[in-house]
Amino acid sequence: MASSCWRERSLSLSDRPDLHLFTPGPTGSTPEVIEATGRPVVPHYGERFLTVYNRCIDLFKVVFQTENDLFLIIGPGTAALDASLSSALPDGARVLVPGGGWFGRRMADMCRAHRADVDFVEFPLDEAIDPEVVRRRLETADVPYDAVAWVHHETSTGVLNPMEPVAKAAKEQGALTIVDAVASLGGVDLPVDAWGIDLCVSVTNKCLAAPPGISAVSVSSAAWEAIDSNPSSRSWYLDLRTWRSYREEWAGWHPFPSTVPSNIIEAATTSIEQILEEGLDVRIRRTAEAATAVRSGLSRLGFEMFTPDDIASPVTTTAYAHPELPAADMQRFLMERSIFISGGLADLAGRIFRIGHMGRSIERSEVELLLRAIEDALRDAGISVSDGSSLESIWV
Repeated sequence: MASSCWRERSLSLSDRPDLHLFTPGPTGSTPEVIEATGRPVVPHYGERFLTVYNRCIDLFKVVFQTENDLFLIIGPGTAALDASLSSALPDGARVLVPGGGWFGRRMADMCRAHRADVDFVEFPLDEAIDPEVVRRRLETADVPYDAVAWVHHETSTGVLNPMEPVAKAAKEQGALTIVDAVASLGGVDLPVDAWGIDLCVSVTNKCLAAPPGISAVSVSSAAWEAIDSNPSSRSWYLDLRTWRSYREEWAGWHPFPSTVPSNIIEAATTSIEQILEEGLDVRIRRTAEAATAVRSGLSRLGFEMFTPDDIASPVTTTAYAHPELPAADMQRFLMERSIFISGGLADLAGRIFRIGHMGRSIERSEVELLLRAIEDALRDAGISVSDGSSLESIWV
């Protein structure tokens, strides 16, 4: 009996072939990526695997648009961000953190955990970072800032924060630039070198449409200067100097300080290859088209957008719950049909819902399936909705 119960419990949601992920991560992958994940595990060292590993790094560099050093940190984006902060910030470093939303506040918390003197400049949840506010703060500081750290795409609100003008203001004052691009890389343009980003972090399981387990961080020459002059040490594994030394000393066999998930790296390589074969610019354009279609369809159904169009990220749509249908009830209705969206976080819990435009969810058939299901949810709640009304003229 116990054995039978265990088998029943072991059947997971991922066993369902009709799973539709519209969350701001993780995301649905192509059959080829899923197949790569399920291959027999190969040793994570030696010439055969390193061909794939180095290929994955090269592909990441293309998407990051960087010639900087790049490392694949084993763990979530938080691990690579922790590695960036712990490596580059000495105790007492002055860090300016502009932002709003859950992840912007978390960036400030992470900097404080690394003993930084943090100046958190908070913006309203439905507003983007104002580069001029950042510039004035930097220029009028009594004590210069060592770094500016911020979130590119704030998935808790759907806001896309400016990158180039914030980075320019920071570099003019000699401050290091540290960016959380976890939910933007591959979904919007992100020329790391051209914009002067010193430490930029992202992951495989958002816009790159691969399984979770790997994060990536690009490291500029200015970042290395800060890292090499940092007398503080808060970690061994999450110290980028450790990763650099293994790359230099173990390059031909084991250029990383731990076991790495070989299958996930193969899957990520496959997914990024597919994106680049399609064309990064094409993938970015299709992401924006899907977001526009969803926002248009939701508006036709009576939903009010939370984030204004001019600062809305094409990667995540945020909308207020319908006056006659609580967000949690709509989520539950969709989940019962294997369609997954996300609710609001922290102050926005119960007030908004979030829809991710990543991986398979940007396909036209998926967008239309989602909107039709939301129509059904409204009708189930007793709200009059014409069949297919959300799909009228949504594709520009």
